Amino acid sequence: MQYMLNYHLTTQRNKTLLVMLHGFMGDHHAFDEAIERLQHDVDIMTIDLPGHGASCETRHQTWSFDWIAGEIKALLTPLHYERIIMYGYSMGGRVALYYALSNEIDALILESASAGLDSAEARAERRKIDDERGIEIITDYDAFVTSWSNLPLFKTHQPLPEDAKIKLDEMRRRQHPEGLKKALQDYGTGSQPALWHRLQQYHKPVLLLTGTLDKKFEQLNSRMHRLLPNSRHIKLPAGHTIHVEHPEIFDTIVIEFIKEANHV
Repeated sequence: MQYMLNYHLTTQRNKTLLVMLHGFMGDHHAFDEAIERLQHDVDIMTIDLPGHGASCETRHQTWSFDWIAGEIKALLTPLHYERIIMYGYSMGGRVALYYALSNEIDALILESASAGLDSAEARAERRKIDDERGIEIITDYDAFVTSWSNLPLFKTHQPLPEDAKIKLDEMRRRQHPEGLKKALQDYGTGSQPALWHRLQQYHKPVLLLTGTLDKKFEQLNSRMHRLLPNSRHIKLPAGHTIHVEHPEIFDTIVIEFIKEANHV
């Protein structure tokens, strides 16, 4: 079978699969270091979301949330793991939440993610912003990467090690501008259905991770935590990219959560 999303599966024949979804301007290599540390406890599937990495061959297709969820399900269904846990960061977190609310997984980890914008007006306004960003992306991509990387959103609690900064910058700069533009249009925040009204009905374990410098997402996740009946919200001294700023702490928290979820 030909799959529409590029993926990488690291397996040591564990009974639990951790699916990891990257953020905007990332790809499956965002988790290379995490895989090294996590692979002894879980098998890991990392996926290039549409418009990122090698998942750029379906530009004729509308990358709706339903379509993306269907493609992820097509990847997971033949694998027959006893337990599947899904993690998503930022844009990947929004996809992971959408998937979890409509498909059977055993637990969910969301880093710096949200349940969408409440009103149609707010979504329309965000689509305008995403359209403008799309034009910037295809007009001068290198300038956009520099501008994006300097957003207050990505302010870190401590300066990143030089090798981490270089790796992050290289990953962003190797993406395809046309693919990123379409990703913003098709499944950016302005195109995400609001999911707040569905959170109270989701009873699987959920771990919410936010940085204390990232006030907007800290508040959004506090609201999500109040609605999700089986959730925990951990706040760390970081900005938007916890897994980059505190990789060892991130790995420890993820593994402990997975072990607890597996014993529910």
